[in-house]
Amino acid sequence: MAGIITLSKTLDGAAISDGLLGGGVGLDLGPSVNGQYGPIVSKAANTGQQDLYISHDGTVSITDFSCYIQQFGTDTGFAYGGQSTAATDFTNLVSIGTASGTSKNNADGLSGGLWLEMDADIAVTSQFDILTRPTFVKQFGTAGVSLATKHVISSAAMVYNNSGEQQASSPVDGEIGAAGDTTLGDAAHLQYRAYLPSSGSPFSGKEQFELVFAYAFTV
Repeated sequence: MAGIITLSKTLDGAAISDGLLGGGVGLDLGPSVNGQYGPIVSKAANTGQQDLYISHDGTVSITDFSCYIQQFGTDTGFAYGGQSTAATDFTNLVSIGTASGTSKNNADGLSGGLWLEMDADIAVTSQFDILTRPTFVKQFGTAGVSLATKHVISSAAMVYNNSGEQQASSPVDGEIGAAGDTTLGDAAHLQYRAYLPSSGSPFSGKEQFELVFAYAFTV
């Protein structure tokens, strides 16, 4: 069954359309500097992240909703516009993700790579705390780097609009309901950060990669 997925920065918002280096549109995470993460507001307060809301136009739920990263241009076909090569960017991103520490706000300067927070209602002080909440926080390094190692999205991410964001009443891992579904939720609220370690980072300019969402429609 065919359907269209929409990715937006706000609940029920417009589809993301940031202009990308090299052409095409997608999501620009903005700058990250060594020893921090991006997007960042306050390292000490553990604030700053890129919110993504994923919904669809199907009349039934989608299942096995998951995500992983891959080399830029693999599926989009967009021309690479980064500092090095698409292959090098992907290798480096996986490398620092695999070697990453576990500090939620990079307090020790050892955190690296792309991280995912899947609890839509988590307190700011606890968000991205992979050390104590590994079920809800994922890194892209040893996993999440291929379809075979994808991260299935937690039920804790499932929300709907009730004059504001509200968590679904009975959500299921990897399942997003049709529009208006308050039981499963009709959107997944995900949060991302790109971390750089204080030293040993292989990045020195603009980098690009693809974030892939995989799913199946129920029948």
